[in-house]
Amino acid sequence: MVQIRKAVEKDLPRLVEIFRVSRQQLLPFLPILYTREQDFAHLKDLMGRGEVYAGVLAEKLVGFLVRIDHWVAHLYVHPDMIAQGVGQALLGHAKTKSSKLELWCFEENQRARAFYEAQGFKLVRTTEGDNEEGLPDRLYRWVRD
Repeated sequence: MVQIRKAVEKDLPRLVEIFRVSRQQLLPFLPILYTREQDFAHLKDLMGRGEVYAGVLAEKLVGFLVRIDHWVAHLYVHPDMIAQGVGQALLGHAKTKSSKLELWCFEENQRARAFYEAQGFKLVRTTEGDNEEGLPDRLYRWVRD
């Protein structure tokens, strides 16, 4: 069973590891824009600006979600732990904290698009690449009924 807890600063090395390996293995179309140190600083900054939740399975941190107000800034699950309910548990927890959630998803990320749509997120709009990666993406929104 997935446990959700607030991530703390000592979790940062594992969060960075999950972030980088997920992007490399599951999102190979993404350019690598930042170093490991820059990713560490980015996630540390997000801890101070929002809430970071850790998904723990068998006592190991295997995924995380960053929520800033009603935005899901990041949701990553280690590639070895995909389809174990970690992402669903993290997103379900975020839904208890807000009546509306929004997030961006890359157009090419078919797995994530299907996941978010299955979790009740609706497509709001698309762009041709209004992001630092310059890649087409989609804005999704979930609103509590």
